[in-house]
Amino acid sequence: MILHPELASLLARWRHANAIAILDGPFPSYSGVETIELILTTGVPTIPQVVDVILAEHAVTSVLMANEFKEHVDASTQADYLSHLGDLPITWIPHTEFKQRVGTCLGIVHTGDAVPYSNVILQWG
Repeated sequence: MILHPELASLLARWRHANAIAILDGPFPSYSGVETIELILTTGVPTIPQVVDVILAEHAVTSVLMANEFKEHVDASTQADYLSHLGDLPITWIPHTEFKQRVGTCLGIVHTGDAVPYSNVILQWG
């Protein structure tokens, strides 16, 4: 059960054809897109930790990630992060396009994650 009231509220409004971005702390916010600050300190929580909680309670059908994650992050970290997504299909797009897509999301969840380009957009439907 998700106890954070703002996150629980956002997820309660997440419907078919919506998307939610789970982002590192330095990623910008967008006017008009609800932003939830979960960041406690560098590294807490991580994107995979937040993804695990959301996937345990919600139907996610696909994921968007930036190509740069594969290009700039070591193989071990990639494998660890991607393992949290299970068998969900991942669409890889340029980081510039990823940033544009974040602006169309229902909400943004900022984490303390410090791994570059590890941001994900979770899509339902």
